[in-house]
Amino acid sequence: MRAPKLLKVVKRFLSADKEKQYEHTKCFTDVLKKLKKKEHSLKNKLKNEKNRKQLKKEIAVVHAQRKKGIEALKKLKKGN
Repeated sequence: MRAPKLLKVVKRFLSADKEKQYEHTKCFTDVLKKLKKKEHSLKNKLKNEKNRKQLKKEIAVVHAQRKKGIEALKKLKKGN
């Protein structure tokens, strides 16, 4: 999956109610792992790129969404 699709999944998860979030935790964990891999691949790509500004912006977006997702998952697990 490309980064924009993964980010949409994160947004949907964060905006869902708690019951729906709990139902989809396994799938969401997989999405977070994919986002982590995407972030690492972008960081490796950054070393060889000339257009660093755009890549840094994309890395920042992926990182921020990953952090939001991780926090939401932790709160959900802590609440149950």
